[in-house]
Amino acid sequence: MERTTVEDMDIAVRAHLKGWKFLFLNDVECQCELPESYEAYRKQQHRWHSGPMQLFRLCFVDIIKSKIGFWKKFNLIFLFFLLRKLILPFYSFTLFCIILPMTMFIPEAELPAWVVCYIPATMSLLNILPAPKSFPFIVPYLLFENTMSVTKFNAMVSGLFQLGSAHEWVVTKKSGRSSEGDLVVEKQPRQQRAGSASNLGSLAKEPSSSLRKDSQRKKHNRIYRKELALSFLLLTAAARSLISVQGIHFYFLLFQGVSFLVVGLDLIGEQVE
Repeated sequence: MERTTVEDMDIAVRAHLKGWKFLFLNDVECQCELPESYEAYRKQQHRWHSGPMQLFRLCFVDIIKSKIGFWKKFNLIFLFFLLRKLILPFYSFTLFCIILPMTMFIPEAELPAWVVCYIPATMSLLNILPAPKSFPFIVPYLLFENTMSVTKFNAMVSGLFQLGSAHEWVVTKKSGRSSEGDLVVEKQPRQQRAGSASNLGSLAKEPSSSLRKDSQRKKHNRIYRKELALSFLLLTAAARSLISVQGIHFYFLLFQGVSFLVVGLDLIGEQVE
């Protein structure tokens, strides 16, 4: 169906509600390309967090009315949709990017240790369990995931309330085809579906000369203002915590502020056109 930007998840959920069972074939291997730049990865993550919220709005009643067991419904609604796609991005964004740095400016405010340490540690261990070899990278992983929570939070809100670019489908630029431009497809209403096929055809048949012109453009770093604003807040809060002798908070705020600064100046990955 064309109703969301995550058609593969859509068909998987509908098959699950019909009673189909899935078998994971561990011996089947396929090649996978990484996004060629942070901008491409950012657009991909936006689609992956906006689309599930669209799907949740559309499938919630169907899940409740389906004939699958209670625990399967609980797993689908709470663990699959709400926890992974709604609660975790919201928790990471509000706690680590807003609440914690703001408490550095209010001496009377104090966050309990279980909020700052135990819950994030538990969440991190649960994420790392499927891939134990990734354990040495848990610290940069946490810093980067907290930085990406800005994009994921915006995507979650736009998908849940149908705002902004919730229906925009951007083909992720991969390193294997870096010379191609982004293909942007706006989801069309049902009454315009007949004309959308021709629009896609015209997009796919771009002149090769325009592609060559795009590839000849000078590459430059993008500036992400939201990330830069949060880096300023976090680094200022780190300086404040250093003055008030709060060591643990200082190190976290410092490293998290630097990670926001690096992402805000687009200093990770390859430069984009």
